[in-house]
Amino acid sequence: MISKLNTIWTIGLCALIGIATVTVICVASETPESLAHSLSSWVSNLDKMERITNVPHRMDDSTAMYCKPTYNINPHEGVGEAAYCHVYVSLEGIEAMKSGQGKYPQGTVIVKSKLESETSGDAILYTVMRKMKKAYDADHEDWEYSILDGPSKRVLARGKLDSCIACHQAYATTDYVTRAYIK
Repeated sequence: MISKLNTIWTIGLCALIGIATVTVICVASETPESLAHSLSSWVSNLDKMERITNVPHRMDDSTAMYCKPTYNINPHEGVGEAAYCHVYVSLEGIEAMKSGQGKYPQGTVIVKSKLESETSGDAILYTVMRKMKKAYDADHEDWEYSILDGPSKRVLARGKLDSCIACHQAYATTDYVTRAYIK
């Protein structure tokens, strides 16, 4: 009987060590390329996220201007045509998004699907906020910002983007997330 228990215990311990090893390898293998691929996956699978906006939200001109990979326009002069967006949040961030209280959990992803007009269906650009591990950017609550091309879903910029941080600084009390689009 003791021999059988030792065998079962040994098998269980080996299985646990195997699972732990695979987990460490998977986490350690997160390369910039795999992280970029996962961003493309998020914007390709918006149907698996909670859409926060019922109708396209009209963005302020200055916000629309800064949510681009480059900008050389004076934000006080406007950007021409109005820009609109839909906002999506991953499951772990729904409670914080809807309540406006507390911090978003690590792993939360927020996607803004930028639209050329109020009636256009396809995104011309995506901006993504992803809550990273502690100490990623402790001064800004560990958010990573990304910009992806709408049609190709290719990552154009990713990381601690100065223009994103500058804009989201105004929302430090709500964990750097604006809630202007919540009616």
